[in-house]
Amino acid sequence: MESRWNAPFWIGNRQFTDQDLELICWTAGRFANLSRMQLALTLCENLPWKAPNGQLRVHGCLELLEQLEAAGMIHLPVKRARKPYQPARLRAQALPEMPIAVHLSEVRPVTVEPVPSEEQAVWDATMAQHHALGFQRAFGAHQRYWIYGQCSGQRVILGAFLFAAAAKDVAVRDAWLGWTRSERQRFRQRVVANSRMLIRPGVDVPHLASHALSLVLRRLPADWRARFGYAPVVVETFVVPPWRGTCYRAANWVHVGQTTGRGRQDRQYAQGGTVREVFVYPLMRHWRDALVAPESVEGPEAEEIPSTRSVQRGATVEEEHEMITAEQQLNERDEARIVQRYEMLAPFLDEKQRRLLAGAEAVAYGPGGPERLASLLHMSDRTIRRGMREIQNPQEVEPDRVRRAGGGRKSATEVDPQLQRDLEQLISPTTRGDPESPLRWTCKSTRKLAVELCAMKPGRSVSDFVVRTLLHEMGYSLQANRKTLEGASHPDRDAQFQHIHETVQDYQKRNQPVISVDTKKKELVGDFKNAGQEWQVKGQPEEVRVHDFVIPELGKVSPYGVYDPTRNEGWVNVGTDHDTAAFAVASIRGWWQNMGHVAYPNANELLITADGGGSNSSRSRLWKVELQKLADDLGLQIRVCHFPPGTSKWNKIEHKLFSHITQNWRGRPLISHEVVVNLIANTTTTTGLKVQCQLDTNAYPTGVQVPDVDLASVELERSDFHGDWNYVIRSRDQK
Repeated sequence: MESRWNAPFWIGNRQFTDQDLELICWTAGRFANLSRMQLALTLCENLPWKAPNGQLRVHGCLELLEQLEAAGMIHLPVKRARKPYQPARLRAQALPEMPIAVHLSEVRPVTVEPVPSEEQAVWDATMAQHHALGFQRAFGAHQRYWIYGQCSGQRVILGAFLFAAAAKDVAVRDAWLGWTRSERQRFRQRVVANSRMLIRPGVDVPHLASHALSLVLRRLPADWRARFGYAPVVVETFVVPPWRGTCYRAANWVHVGQTTGRGRQDRQYAQGGTVREVFVYPLMRHWRDALVAPESVEGPEAEEIPSTRSVQRGATVEEEHEMITAEQQLNERDEARIVQRYEMLAPFLDEKQRRLLAGAEAVAYGPGGPERLASLLHMSDRTIRRGMREIQNPQEVEPDRVRRAGGGRKSATEVDPQLQRDLEQLISPTTRGDPESPLRWTCKSTRKLAVELCAMKPGRSVSDFVVRTLLHEMGYSLQANRKTLEGASHPDRDAQFQHIHETVQDYQKRNQPVISVDTKKKELVGDFKNAGQEWQVKGQPEEVRVHDFVIPELGKVSPYGVYDPTRNEGWVNVGTDHDTAAFAVASIRGWWQNMGHVAYPNANELLITADGGGSNSSRSRLWKVELQKLADDLGLQIRVCHFPPGTSKWNKIEHKLFSHITQNWRGRPLISHEVVVNLIANTTTTTGLKVQCQLDTNAYPTGVQVPDVDLASVELERSDFHGDWNYVIRSRDQK
């Protein structure tokens, strides 16, 4: 036993001597009827053995008693049987998913604040439900935080943090800290673990996680000291695959290696576990000196005295202790105000502005300002000195830049001069017709381009972000298709346009009616999706059918439009049957009966401009026969001018009437015929467009054959210029 218990020895932050062991053995034998917990409480009070926050180290004492019993030095009462562990029941509802997809600037100011006691149950439930590792309870000393941001002018919770006791033994961490086994036992409480970090489901804010990490680490030492009586020196965390710890890397955490895969419960090293990535972050500049101390120093004083490494630099332990004590007592109130001002302003400042603010505070602090401000604000003293130089020499500050030009890594094209040429080869127009091109038959996304670039040269590493940047530099941009090709290009197209223009002007000068006619796209009637967006209550979009199958009792509608460019008025006849020539002429007849004869009481002619296909086709026999009937009924001479093939979009009605109807009912399901008629009739523009509309439920059968004799009876006179496009139909009464 003497070989194992060579006093003095360290457990936690306390050194045990032979007298301590004798007291423990005597107490255990004298009070044999005490339970293990009661015995541990008694020993902690008598030794005394306390944590830095004044609490008794009961759990550490229990471990020591079990070790002494295993060594045969004492006898402990038998452990009481424990009930099977049951996870605690959640006492509150978890925060629901909150869809937010904005930039970080749109949710600022972002703040990190401790969770009030009345909200801890909500925090536990949210972490248990939404975190990938779940949550049951925190081990040892711990502190919960909420991440707050702004959304639509309201303060909302964007995420959460948990900092708790550090892992007992992590080889790569201990090697990085330079700990001996004794130092790990004494100073492990000065390392705190970021055991949980959660961004609320639905929150898609780039860089939020790394920004929140930087904010919480600024206030963690003060919060931990206020709650537990000491300040942590280093923070650690473990990242479980497949996550890579991107946000920790972005927040300048140090990756020190991997764990062995053994968990806290694997005491016998018999289970295979998950290997985790280990990240650490020092909270002060001289963090190594704060995590070691001479072994001759006992108790809590070991946490305040610098290491033997500091003593070897020229000062005794007593002198160093006096210096630190005097420094801690210097201007504590002023320093607290400096920290408070900085924490209030930092969320609203960029890197340069924070540097200038710290530099100004250091100048005002006086001698020793950079070093002291670096400790208070957790910044590099070099950064603060640079801020001081810029404050004292304003001409050195570049107003349009946060950092000096020329910093950072070399561009991808400098490292790989062939990169831009290879990218241009992949996307150049000449490769579109090349069957050997790897992207000939695929979507040319930046990710696929990056994969192809990496495959073209061994060892090349290119991200989709680099590809996107290069494409912009080369003059490329994301573009949709543009409708510019008219299809058929007739040699007399321009001449026909000029003929239509001159004819329209002639009719308008003589105050004769001119109308532009066409059929709008057929529309499904029912609760179907209609393109476009409309203002709705947030989170309550209009629900429509997934598939566009015709509802038999509602069917489709064919809006046939008549537009008067002279008066900027429109008439729409909504047909529920087929779009035939008879339906087209019936729509024109409806316009004349409801609007035309009132607007043009002295008219004896009518000019119709129409495209060359559809129900008003220039080759349709039924169209001409029905127009003859219309001319006879109205007593008008009807002139028709058709647009050349492939130029229907030049018809006035397309962009003067139909486009505005589409805009007016965007995002609204056309659930009934009444809805269609009302939406069309209420279409207006700032230029004074007026529209009337009616529902036409008449039947217009298809496949109607027009005999030659009926066509020959039409009083049709073809124009000298393209008589197939331009012709006049006179009333038989005018013959």
